[in-house]
Amino acid sequence: MTAEEFKNKIIPFSRKLYPMLFRILKNEEETRDALQDLMVKLWNRKSDLEKCTNQTAYIITVAKNYSFDLLKKKRPDKIGEKEEYKILNIESGDVHHDIKEKYEHVQKAIENLPEKYRTIIQLRDIDGFSFEEIKGMTGFEIPYLRVILSRARLKVKQEVEKIYDYDKTREIAQQIL
Repeated sequence: MTAEEFKNKIIPFSRKLYPMLFRILKNEEETRDALQDLMVKLWNRKSDLEKCTNQTAYIITVAKNYSFDLLKKKRPDKIGEKEEYKILNIESGDVHHDIKEKYEHVQKAIENLPEKYRTIIQLRDIDGFSFEEIKGMTGFEIPYLRVILSRARLKVKQEVEKIYDYDKTREIAQQIL
């Protein structure tokens, strides 16, 4: 693979990989650094990329594994630290408390999904991959991916509604008592 081929075929993946890496690393600067390191790593593995029949799946797998490796390396440093939660690079002061709370409920509901559902909803709704790309990564057919995504969204909706139904019930009970 020549430098020009790499530049035209592999570098454009960085736009699609950024959201996935950011979701895992939760730090903008670390994500940018990881993305640059990942491109160097892929350049060094260009012979493997040429042999690969599904380059998209290979690149995403390498990216995911690399970001998890970075998390493992920094984990001991983070013990006992409380990290500030940010929503899509928005400072906590800029976001209304209710919006932040709803976002956290949705994130928690997604994290509690079965792995297959969680993976598909993250790839499609959070990372923005197309069904074709997800098919290449997972091997599932597109109609099946649509079913999984629909079920995952329904489960998230039900979990979030349970939280807010409970809150409304509690408010009504407090008014009565």
